[in-house]
Amino acid sequence: MEGVGVRIAVLRKLAGWTQQQLAARTFASTSLVKKVEQGRTPPSPAFVAACAKAFGVDVRELHGVRVADAVAGFHSEQADIAELREALHSFDDPQPSGDELGAQELRALLDRAERLRAAQRYAELARTLPQALHHLYALVADTEPGTSSGERARSALHDGYRLSASVAGRFGHPDLAAIASERHVALAPATGDPLRKAVSAWHRSSGLLQAGHYSAGARLLGRTLDGIAGQRRPRALGVRAQLHLRSAVLAARAGDGERADDHVRSARELVEAGADPTPYYNTDASELNVDVHWCAVPVERYDATEAVTRAARVVIADPGKPERVAHHHIDQARAWVLRGDGERALGELHAARRVSPQQVRAHPSVRETVRALVAGERRVSAGLAAFARWVG
Repeated sequence: MEGVGVRIAVLRKLAGWTQQQLAARTFASTSLVKKVEQGRTPPSPAFVAACAKAFGVDVRELHGVRVADAVAGFHSEQADIAELREALHSFDDPQPSGDELGAQELRALLDRAERLRAAQRYAELARTLPQALHHLYALVADTEPGTSSGERARSALHDGYRLSASVAGRFGHPDLAAIASERHVALAPATGDPLRKAVSAWHRSSGLLQAGHYSAGARLLGRTLDGIAGQRRPRALGVRAQLHLRSAVLAARAGDGERADDHVRSARELVEAGADPTPYYNTDASELNVDVHWCAVPVERYDATEAVTRAARVVIADPGKPERVAHHHIDQARAWVLRGDGERALGELHAARRVSPQQVRAHPSVRETVRALVAGERRVSAGLAAFARWVG
C-alpha cells in the first residue's frame, strides 16, 4: 500500500517541484523531504500538514483515508452514524422515543456516554447519542433561556454536541463532526458558564491544529487564556491547563520548542495548584497528560534523543486513559525510529496496541512508522511482518 511519502512525491512531481522547492515551501530540510519520500523517516503531523497546505489538498488525502476504511469491520456503526446525522439535523423537530427524560436522567445518560468515550467504546456511544440528542432538544425547548434550568439544559446539550463530534470524527465523518462542533461553539454562551466558552475554543483549535494553521490556533487560545486568567477555582485551573497543553502542541508544530515547553510548564504548575483533572467532558488536566505532552514536544521537533530521555524519567500508565497512554507509545515509536532502533520502536507499537488496539490500527502515524521500520530493515523480522499485517 502507498504511504504518505509516496503520495507526497507524486503530488510534488505533478506540481513540477523539486525536493528542494518542496522543502522551501514547507520550511523543512531537503534531507527530510527525501527521507520521507523514500519511506525511511515517518513524517510528523506538522510536516504532513505543511505539505497538504502547499499542495492545496486535505491532510486526509495524503494519508489516503477513506470513510470505508475508518468503519471497516464495524458495520453496525454505519447505521448509527446515519441516525446521528438525522438527530443533529432535527434540533427544531425532535422525535424522542420512550418516556420523557428529565434533566437529572439526561445528565446521568451523558455521564455514562462520557465513560464510554473515555474507555473508547465508540460503538456503544454511537448507539447512545441519537436518542439522547432528541431528548435534549425537547428539554431545551421546554426551558427559558437565561434561567437556571435553561442554562443547565443547554449545558447538557453542549456536552451532547461535544460527544457527537468525537464519535463522528472517530468514524471518519468530518462533515458531521464539523456540524456538531459548530453547534458546540454557538451554544456555549447560552449555558451561563464562561468556562464552556473556553472549552469550545479548545475544541475549535483542533481543526486549526489538524489543518496546520498553528498561528491562528495559538492566537485563539491566547485570547481565551487571557479571558480566564484570573479564575482560580479547580475547574477553571483544569481548563487553563488543558488550553496550555494544546498551545504546547501548536507551538511545537510551528517549530517553537521553547515556547512549547513554557506552555507545558504552565500546565504542570496549574495541575500542582489543584486543577480539576477532568473539568469537562473530554478534557484531561491530569499529571499523566502533562507528562505525555512533555515527552511529545521533542518528537514534534524531530529531537528523538530528548524525547526518549524525557520518557525514561516518567511512568505513563493508567488503565482509565487508554487513548493518552497509547498516544505516548506511538510518539515514542516515532522517536526510536529516528534514533535508528527498530526493535525499541516495535516494542513501543506493541505497548500501544495492548492499551488501545482500535486506536493504533486507525492511527496514520502508526502506519508510517511501520513503513519506516520496514524500509530500514534489510530482512524484515517475523514480528515486524506480523505487526504490519495486523495494521493492514
